[in-house]
Order: sequence, then structure tokens, then C-alpha cells
Amino acid sequence: MLTLKTLLLALTGAGLALAQSSSQFCDSSSGICFQGYTDPDLDVTVGFVLPPLSTPPSNEFIVQLVAPVTNGYTGLSVAGTMADSLLFTLWPYNNELILGPRWTSGYVLPTAYAGPQITLLPSSTINSTHIKATFRCQNCTAWEGGSLGNGDLTSFGVVAYVVATTTEPSDPADVDSVIQEHDDFNFFGLDLSMAHSDSYSSYIGGSVTTSAPATSTHPTTSSHSSSVVSTSSSAPAATQTEYGQCGGTGFTGPTVCASGLTCVAVSPPYYYQCQA
Repeated sequence: MLTLKTLLLALTGAGLALAQSSSQFCDSSSGICFQGYTDPDLDVTVGFVLPPLSTPPSNEFIVQLVAPVTNGYTGLSVAGTMADSLLFTLWPYNNELILGPRWTSGYVLPTAYAGPQITLLPSSTINSTHIKATFRCQNCTAWEGGSLGNGDLTSFGVVAYVVATTTEPSDPADVDSVIQEHDDFNFFGLDLSMAHSDSYSSYIGGSVTTSAPATSTHPTTSSHSSSVVSTSSSAPAATQTEYGQCGGTGFTGPTVCASGLTCVAVSPPYYYQCQA
């Protein structure tokens, strides 16, 4: 079994001379075009898209992670290493996507991480063979101990992903569940300069579900949440529900929040959200 330390050393030694590098692909169900990579052996696809460079600096991006539904869990490292990187874990449970951010400072299994706000987009699905999470991640370009592209969103970075094929979370209903060590991993070079899209605002216009409240160990604030456990929600025709989008560039949906909610600028000018 591969260890976390093995992964870290492999990535460090790889540097930027990677055999597999990112290229563009478009998701037919959503129309979102990503910069990413499909692993033919592990059957994992990872893609990123960022706001256009011409706009003010943003702290967000969209990720697509596709993996076999038979995996105990699939993990993603934004910075390419286990330590000091923003991580995500994903698995299916009762036909729901269980997705959440994690972090670790060393060669230990990562735990839940408060800070990123995750919003599943409508193309997120589970079928008989694969789980696909397409999600918007806000407050995600910088984290404890690091940042995307080391702060340069036009640079070249390394993205890693892991699969657990023989183990599963101890409590699969809990996004913060204890997980066991993965069985395999791989990585690719991500050209961030090619990941920016002028269509970003239209991509996030279809957001359907925001992160569920954090667990008791991670207090929830208006800009911090830790998990996504559902793939659908609905809103009244005239008003928007809590955590639903209520404004932003290109947005054509409801702009009035339900009673007791206020339309808050979360990532202006792209995204405004109804919050209590």
C-alpha cells in the first residue's frame, strides 16, 4: 500500500516534468469547459476552471471530480501534496454525494477543514458506474500553509488525486468521517494560465445547493462551511431560498429572498446569495 509520505516524495521529485499535463475538456451535461486530466488507469477525471483574469482578483474556482462509484472514497489535492494543501474527499452514500474539504500538516490522515464554501452545480450526479461532483469552491485559492499556484494564478502547478478501493469511511453518512489510507494515487500538471474562462459567471449561475452547515467542531459563518451532501434543491418562482443565488453577473433567476433572508454579496460581481 502506498503511504502518504510516498505520495509527497513522489510529487516533490516530479517537479514540473510531468508525463501527464492538463488539456481542455467540456462537460456535455453542463457545457462547462475545464482544464484538467483523465486518468485511464484509475478512471478518474479532474478539471478546474477559474474566473477570467480581466476581473478583480477572486478567491474561487470550479472543480469537476469524476470517479468510479465503487471507490470507498476519492481524494483531491489542489497543491499536489498531502501536507499543507487544500484537500477534498468524495464518496457516495444513499444516492447522495458526500463531499468536503480537508487539511493536514504532516504525514497523517487529513481531517475536516473549515474555511472553504462548497456549492454543488446541477451536473453533479451518481449513476450505476460513476460519481461526478461539479462544484464551486469559494474562499479556496489560499489556505493554511499555501495557496493555488503559490499566489500566481497564471503559473503551472501540480494536482494530485487518490483512490481508496479497499476501504471506506468509518461513517459514510458523515462528511467529516474518519478515513483510512488510500490504495493508489496519481498526479498531473495543471496550466493555470489556460484554466480561466470568460464564461465563468454563466457557469456558476446554475448553482443548486450550497454547503450544509459545518459539524459541531467547525462553527458555521456566512463565508465558511464544510460539506455538501445533496445534489438538488428547489426555489419558489418569485423568491429565492436560503443559500440560493439571488444576483450576480449574468444571473436571471429570482433576486428577492424569502422572508427573513437578505441577498448578500458573496463574490461580487459574480455571485450574491440569500442568507439569514
